[in-house]
Amino acid sequence: MRGSEWTPDGLRAFVDKMAKHHDAGKLPFALHLPGGNEEQLIDIFANINKEDYVFSTHRNWYHALLHGLEPEYVEETILDGRSMFMFHRMKNFYTSAIIGGPVAIAVGVAWALKRKGSSQRVYCFVGDGTEDTGHFAEAVRYVDGWDLPCTFVIEDDDMAVEVSKESRWGTAKDLDWPDCVIRYKYTKTWPHIRTGNFADLKVMKETMKTDEEYFPSERWKHQWPERGEYYNKLDGDEKYGYTRPDNLTYKDAVTQAMTEMGERKETIFIGYSLVPGDAMGTLKNVPDDQKLETPIAENLMVGLAMGMCMEGFRPVVYFERHDFMLVAADAIGNHLDKVQRISHGRFHFPVVLKTVVDDGGLFYSGPTHSQNFTNVFKELVDFPVLYPQTASEALDMYRFAGEAQDHPTMIVESKKFH
Repeated sequence: MRGSEWTPDGLRAFVDKMAKHHDAGKLPFALHLPGGNEEQLIDIFANINKEDYVFSTHRNWYHALLHGLEPEYVEETILDGRSMFMFHRMKNFYTSAIIGGPVAIAVGVAWALKRKGSSQRVYCFVGDGTEDTGHFAEAVRYVDGWDLPCTFVIEDDDMAVEVSKESRWGTAKDLDWPDCVIRYKYTKTWPHIRTGNFADLKVMKETMKTDEEYFPSERWKHQWPERGEYYNKLDGDEKYGYTRPDNLTYKDAVTQAMTEMGERKETIFIGYSLVPGDAMGTLKNVPDDQKLETPIAENLMVGLAMGMCMEGFRPVVYFERHDFMLVAADAIGNHLDKVQRISHGRFHFPVVLKTVVDDGGLFYSGPTHSQNFTNVFKELVDFPVLYPQTASEALDMYRFAGEAQDHPTMIVESKKFH
């Protein structure tokens, strides 16, 4: 079924069925029931094509059903504990349970679609709580400035969790946004979370699974391989086409790795001051049309990269200092690291995060520009976080990252070796 085939009563009946599952104790986890906006959404989805992308929120059931996900699939996903994590790769449907989480990723998809000359569009649904965030403001400004095929839909029920707009901001006045943003208002018919009724606790206890059972992590955990076949591949074996020049310096090794990556037209380098600075000269051999200059908006940069991956690009995100990566910790820790796991492998993001620790050189940059968070990120994420100490390691690790098909890699360079 698609949007035109659903009626308001049909949508409400689906939610009522899920509410009964909850009250019977069969849904022992957080879930957010939609309601009160059936007519508005049916009208909006009448203009969304089946091949378009839809980005949704923790309250995603109506969006999923109206975009053509089968009711049986949606119900099965909910019963399997993934109410807030509804994904479907073939139908271009993506969700995030983090406020403001999907907006930058939606922008990345829109950028990729425009680059490819596609007629597809992106529709990103958000609540007025997401409208409060800086992530949203960055995304809207980027879409408006570059005229990207992306529409943001604010579903405004005047509440962020259980707090009204006036209570949050001192005024209930709506903000004015560019034409890429539309807003509709409604009054929701269910509480923020669950149904408001007591669930059968005995059944709930019997039904509940562990986090590992809902979202197995080991299947998606990737580490830097031990010396063996992979190193043989990198040590100049002709059948793999790799060579390693003699007397390679650390900076030369990074430059060669970037040059090799840039030879693939699907590789896009993302960051600020990429063209004038060439990432300390390491991108000097990369064509400028593969360098995407961005605002100083690190969370947006990572989201752009994730969205590009969904359309087949291979992004490399450059952070001028490792310190600045903290601004993107939400995008890295809650999305880049987690989506492969929470989507049960439906989405993969082979993004390379390239950064530098300012631990040497002619100038001291101060305590906010010279910190090393390598071990912090190793604790935060499951994907490889690598810290090459020699030219050989730098070349090997970047080649490893460039070959990855289903996981991100963070590589932390040391400025003292450049």
